[in-house]
Amino acid sequence: MKAAVLHGAADLRYETVPEPAPRVDEVIVKVHACSICGSDLHAFHGKHPRLTFPRILGHEFAGEVVVAGAGVTGVPLGQRVCCDIDIFCGKCGPCSEGRTNICDKLRTMGFDRDGAYAEYVAVPSANLYPLPQDVSYDQASAVQVLGISYHAVAHRVKPRIGERIAVIGAGPVGLGAALIAKSMGAEVTIFELLGYRIALARKLGVERALDPSALDVRAEALALTGGRGFDKVVECVGGFQDETVQMAADLVKRGGKITVVGTFPENRVTIPIAYLKDREIDINFSRGNFQAFAPCLDLVATGAVDPERYISHRFALPRAAEALRLLEARDVEAHKIVLHPQEE
Repeated sequence: MKAAVLHGAADLRYETVPEPAPRVDEVIVKVHACSICGSDLHAFHGKHPRLTFPRILGHEFAGEVVVAGAGVTGVPLGQRVCCDIDIFCGKCGPCSEGRTNICDKLRTMGFDRDGAYAEYVAVPSANLYPLPQDVSYDQASAVQVLGISYHAVAHRVKPRIGERIAVIGAGPVGLGAALIAKSMGAEVTIFELLGYRIALARKLGVERALDPSALDVRAEALALTGGRGFDKVVECVGGFQDETVQMAADLVKRGGKITVVGTFPENRVTIPIAYLKDREIDINFSRGNFQAFAPCLDLVATGAVDPERYISHRFALPRAAEALRLLEARDVEAHKIVLHPQEE
């Protein structure tokens, strides 16, 4: 089959590789759509903390089941699916506590196991989610990243009706977090540097979308919240910079909560520890799309969230490197980019 294989930093090659063979509990999925994630960019530059080489990237995907392993039952061939990407052991301490997304032996497709920048991919049958009839492959390829937003907001932020929540970043994760928080009754303000992302946030219903570079962030937070600060802040940027965690501290109220969702490829960040301690500000973290596929498919199927509205580009798989560089460019309106492995 054809696949886009990362052999080292910025060394992505479109080449012929062996087709995957299913293990007893796996199926082979013919990939119809694979979205590009910001963490794919970190991987492309060799910076993702769990990446190994060579690696077929791609972890936001949808397709149809074409082969089933010998032990798989109840999964018809031709079933349209999207797929959870985390593979957990089921035996370690976190797994025994039901927190499979932080399994001691966790493997994640597209980083330490081959993913879906390919015509076919092997997936554990337990990780499959059938697509509702009216959900397209392109829409379904965005469910995993929407699931990151859902887990962060529903399970880690836990908004209450009427709470004032600030979201930092209006990429796909930040937009999803803002929309989900709004759907749960929160009053949301999103902060984003790029004008086209601000415009999209407003178009999707987040009326208060602001450029922090044009503001005194702390003064604006106090002005918007009656002098207190935001009840909760969701950091959805990550990257290499320290600025967004400091910004979260500037936005949050005394006794408030900061939830960090963004991926930091380097294991460091500077935080104002004395400031946070003195104000009893909680910081927690959110990883992955834990228990989020089913509710997110419902959100898409009912039209409550429509990923089609923020898909900006589509590419055939041979142009994967070009697509990654496009997503990285700040002077192009690239929101969500979808690769189509079955098209040349």
